[in-house]
Amino acid sequence: MNLPTPPDWSLTTGECGRLAVYLSTFLFTLSVICWFLVPKAPQLKSFARNSLNIGVFSLFGAFVALGALFVASRFEYSYVYEHGDRANAIQYRVAGIWSGQQGSFLLWAVCAGIFALLTVKGTGNLRRWYSIVYGLFLASLSGILAFESPFNLNMVDGKPVVPPDGAGLAPSLQNYWVTIHPPTIFLGFGALTVLFAYAFAAMVEKDYTGWLPKVRPWALVSLAVLGLGLCMGGFWAYETLGWGGFWMWDPVENVSFVPWCLTAAFVHGVIVQTARGTKKAGNLILGGLPFLCFIYGTFLTRSGFLSDASVHSFAEMDRSALRLLMGVMGASFIAFLGLFAYRSFQMKKEAPVEKKEEVKQPSPYGREALINIGIATVTSIGVATLIGMSIPFVQALKHQPSKVVEEGLYHQVLTWFFIPTILLMAVAPFAPWKNATGKNLLSRFYSVLCLAVGFTGLFLIALVFTPFGQIIDKAPVVTLVGKHDLPGMAWILFLIGACSFCIIGNVWRIWELRKASRLGWSPFLAHIGVAILMFGLIVSRGFEQKAQLTVMKDHPDKALGYEFRYRSMTSTESDKHNKVLFDVYSAEDPKKLLFTADPGMYKVPAEDGNENTMVWPAIVHKPLYDIYVSLRPPQNEQSDPMSLKEGETKVFGGLVIKYDKMTMNGQPGQAGTQFQANLSIDNDGKKTAVQPSIELGGEGKPVHHKIAVDKNLNVEVASFNAADRSVTLQFELSSPMYPIDVYHKPMTSMVWLGTGLMTVAGLFAAFYRRVPSTSKAAEKAPVATGKERSGRLAKQSS
Repeated sequence: MNLPTPPDWSLTTGECGRLAVYLSTFLFTLSVICWFLVPKAPQLKSFARNSLNIGVFSLFGAFVALGALFVASRFEYSYVYEHGDRANAIQYRVAGIWSGQQGSFLLWAVCAGIFALLTVKGTGNLRRWYSIVYGLFLASLSGILAFESPFNLNMVDGKPVVPPDGAGLAPSLQNYWVTIHPPTIFLGFGALTVLFAYAFAAMVEKDYTGWLPKVRPWALVSLAVLGLGLCMGGFWAYETLGWGGFWMWDPVENVSFVPWCLTAAFVHGVIVQTARGTKKAGNLILGGLPFLCFIYGTFLTRSGFLSDASVHSFAEMDRSALRLLMGVMGASFIAFLGLFAYRSFQMKKEAPVEKKEEVKQPSPYGREALINIGIATVTSIGVATLIGMSIPFVQALKHQPSKVVEEGLYHQVLTWFFIPTILLMAVAPFAPWKNATGKNLLSRFYSVLCLAVGFTGLFLIALVFTPFGQIIDKAPVVTLVGKHDLPGMAWILFLIGACSFCIIGNVWRIWELRKASRLGWSPFLAHIGVAILMFGLIVSRGFEQKAQLTVMKDHPDKALGYEFRYRSMTSTESDKHNKVLFDVYSAEDPKKLLFTADPGMYKVPAEDGNENTMVWPAIVHKPLYDIYVSLRPPQNEQSDPMSLKEGETKVFGGLVIKYDKMTMNGQPGQAGTQFQANLSIDNDGKKTAVQPSIELGGEGKPVHHKIAVDKNLNVEVASFNAADRSVTLQFELSSPMYPIDVYHKPMTSMVWLGTGLMTVAGLFAAFYRRVPSTSKAAEKAPVATGKERSGRLAKQSS
């Protein structure tokens, strides 16, 4: 078949995109060289600045060129062919830009470039080394894109050709979250470069104090945007994957979570240093670790080592691009950690000369000590997660099968760090910076503690009078690391109490500070957001109810107080917009229609010539709970085998099936002998008796005698076990049977609310802590010393 050749404009657009990547690589490299030469040739400063700026705009040009090719469905380009098709809506064509390996690197480079343009003018005396570090990183990303290019053509006999259609965006990605989650979280990743470049430049220039006011607002922006992106990923999984949860501790999820934890630790370290003048070395290392951990995580997920362990793992990179990524990772770790070790040695050596009077140790009940403990616990959460996500990589290096760490183990380990963290978020805001005692601290938050205990008790009482009250006696035993077993309900209530303590404490603190400053309350609002988010996750998972049912035409099934009745499909199974409609009635009042569940289901061709069934859940959002309906692939011919022992009863498709006994007609081992299963079937109060059987045929081959249960369903005996007289039944279907998982998940709305509060508060805090770059007076004004700022904060705390 002769394939058409691409139009000239398409080839020109792709070539412009490729050249833009090459140009950006050259300009970033040139900028770095010029900045190195500036001390000897000051006239190169302007040239160095412009080269960096033009290089960023060149990256923007490459991004726009790739977007134009996706929107126009130019399948002569391999990357567009692999991630786009003509049937995609416009939003999914745009999302195709970042849905694969090459495009996600381009998105990362563009987002990092945006922050370069926004931050470089405010770097002051750190500009030279800040630009060198930032330029080197952008040059490296552009270099990776030069090898791992999204502008490669499909070639046949040395000529570019246009396939009739593209392979299409992966079915699991075709959700509105694909259009907003990746750009959001990559903006957070891009902001990590700001922290790294600032920390590196501060160490080179030995400016251990002046860099903090400049980096602080960008650290808050990174924390807020990266946190929002993390939560968006959880919402995406919740609404698409059908497993009823927000988070699975997959390595790709952890690649985002670890930098977020370390950035949170850095933000609080900045508070301590700004207020007390301490923690200089600690903040330098915390400023660089989030970026370094993300680079390491990128290597893990892009190298191919996790292809068998992670559902999110990208394809293996081009070897030259992978070597360049490894080089960037190695150089970043060696340069940053090496410089940090050298500067730390210098600071320790110079410290006795600088400090002429003995430094008084802070009170263990003061805000400084409590924040430092919180920094240690948050950092520990990040480090423990980093170790967990590295396990499959270590296994791959040992040539062992890669397997991700189980969710339960993460919970067992991280709980030891989460509890003190959430409690400190409640207590630390009440602690003064000076003259702190345990008695005074307890008196300040004692009322808050009483309110939290009271709220938890009221929550338990309210729970008893809801449908979730039946879970109280069924909660499993919880095992923590160290083999500490706890009653599940007591543990869940303790976690709820801890989150409530944090929420109430920070609300109280905001009320106390309502007149103290314009946006000084924003950090406490962020604490409230995190605590509400965790409250929602704990309650929705801890009090979750789950049931499995099977529904087919004329055979409803009941679970969790609902009766599911199959109605119809909205389209055919080949339509990706097809939904299966189930009318859901009250189990107590069969005439009362509660809602209609519409989980999605369609089929796509597989590489082996068969078809894969794609499903996604239906979620009914209520103010206090979600009803989560997860449809599994339907069974169209025969059901899964069902084994029963004599006298045992099981439910299938709304039918209550009881196996009474086995009877035998004939002589054991002889052809013609029949083994008959005597079944009693209850169909919504209508009882019938059926006797399917299996007959010994010639040459030992069994003959199955199926019996009609009704016009839609036959039952046959698949096998008998003579030893225990158990029977295995199989149902033959005349219409599809739909296995469904139904979840009742309380308080999931709190997860959304907490995410919103956390993000808004973080951005408010960043705005409040911004350094006004337009005021020359402000630039010349000296930075407040630790003692001066400590005095102001002490007044607010008193």
